[in-house]
Amino acid sequence: MLSPISSRSAIPRRGRGRWAAFALGTLVALGTSAASQAAEPVRPELTPKLQGLLQKEMIQIEQAMQEIYSAMLQGRHAVVAEKGQSIHDSFILEQSLTDEDRQDLKAAVPQEFLQMDAYLHELSASLAEAGQAQDTARQVEVYGRMTETCVACHSAYVTDRFEGLQDADIPTGWGMAPSTQDNDSEG
Repeated sequence: MLSPISSRSAIPRRGRGRWAAFALGTLVALGTSAASQAAEPVRPELTPKLQGLLQKEMIQIEQAMQEIYSAMLQGRHAVVAEKGQSIHDSFILEQSLTDEDRQDLKAAVPQEFLQMDAYLHELSASLAEAGQAQDTARQVEVYGRMTETCVACHSAYVTDRFEGLQDADIPTGWGMAPSTQDNDSEG
């Protein structure tokens, strides 16, 4: 009969530090998000109309993010609120798409892509609220999470346009709402 061996007796004292570093490294490597693991670009799967709408939305978001950054540095809370709201309102699924366009979009992209997109727009609403409340610390926090979401999505689904993100090591959880992360870890 085999008796259980405690981890303390299995590893000599002098080797525990190296073993702990190895174990931590392994856990970090195994814990990288699904988004950072060679997902296929979604653009080729989209109809030309959807490609155009998505690209237009991304350009608007990028411009708004640049303006928000400058406004936060200068304490222009009204601009942060306005631009945060404009990002929220640009949500592609809320645009005037036909039912067929909506079906094409949902068929062309993975569920995680849609979750990231929805999370970005949820965050932008929070950013608008932080701007209205003149809460600079909250603005910076939310802006950082929005940036993480953009990078996570681009590194997973737009590597055909952003090759520098193709092999990016994106931390687990970037781009996903905390409630989504909890659901993913349960199932």
